[in-house]
Amino acid sequence: MKLADGVAGGARERPAGTLRDPQAQAGARSELELLRSALARMSAAERRLRGRDHKRAGELTVAQLRSLAALGREREMTAGQLARSADLNPATVTAMLDHLEAANIVTRHRSTEDRRVCNISLTPEGWELLQSKLADWQSIWEQTLADVSDRELEITAHVVAQISQLYDSLNEKLDDA
Repeated sequence: MKLADGVAGGARERPAGTLRDPQAQAGARSELELLRSALARMSAAERRLRGRDHKRAGELTVAQLRSLAALGREREMTAGQLARSADLNPATVTAMLDHLEAANIVTRHRSTEDRRVCNISLTPEGWELLQSKLADWQSIWEQTLADVSDRELEITAHVVAQISQLYDSLNEKLDDA
């Protein structure tokens, strides 16, 4: 698959029928191109946000907050479950948990049912921090999207879910290849 000009490394040769071809462009749905472009910008913005995580000493990183939010929903999880729910690799989660445990945000304890299993849960301080951070994020989202109707949000959530399924199916095809 050829990349568009200015995307991920600069200008590249285009096969016939791509969006720079006037005949193909006339038949293309401009709304789809707007959506693809917006999603690319959103992904880039999220990468930039995650890239700044290490520069905020004493603050939770985006990955930590996502992990703590998953832990808050489930109340107790293993490191593997936490890694899957926060879309992180297990080694990253283990190192992250070391820092969060040292900061008294999470605690690790052996399962009463299977001593081989180590469960993680939030400490009271962790719960307080999570509630504060989630309230901050909720406020930011509400302020930013105040002029967007509930119906528009519902439609957007549906479209993003479909795109997520598309990406996952493409990943599966690549894994199978």
